[in-house]
Amino acid sequence: MKAVDLGRVSEIERESFKAPWSKQMIKELCGLENAVCLVLDVDDVVQGYVSARIESDEIPILHVVNLAVAPALRRQGYGKMLLAGILKQGRDAGCEWSYLEVHTTNPAAIRLYQKAGFKIFRKRSHYYEAGSDAYEMGAAIEEALKSLGR
Repeated sequence: MKAVDLGRVSEIERESFKAPWSKQMIKELCGLENAVCLVLDVDDVVQGYVSARIESDEIPILHVVNLAVAPALRRQGYGKMLLAGILKQGRDAGCEWSYLEVHTTNPAAIRLYQKAGFKIFRKRSHYYEAGSDAYEMGAAIEEALKSLGR
């Protein structure tokens, strides 16, 4: 993700979430040394993005933080492409596992992650700023990439 992409990424973030991250928050995340941030360009316009952090105590783990596709392009496989891309980046950085949080009220995202082999391992009450709940989901990266056909 480049600085020039931040405006469009921020717009997609606002269109996608009830409690969106600010442009500054996205910029700070993508500026972290352990961050991986990808954008999806369709006809030279950013139409989606995904961000993650590589966390490591002893074993590096990929924490997928945000994934969103512009509303007009949803359900066309772009979310799957973004997820596969970030998982590949994590794998290339030495991660074997990935985890994420997802709104319990977002069945489309939950289905995407389940199709990729992510399993729900915990429900977190009042996880999000707006007070809504989240599922924590995790998967082995190689298995997830196989499930995604990548």
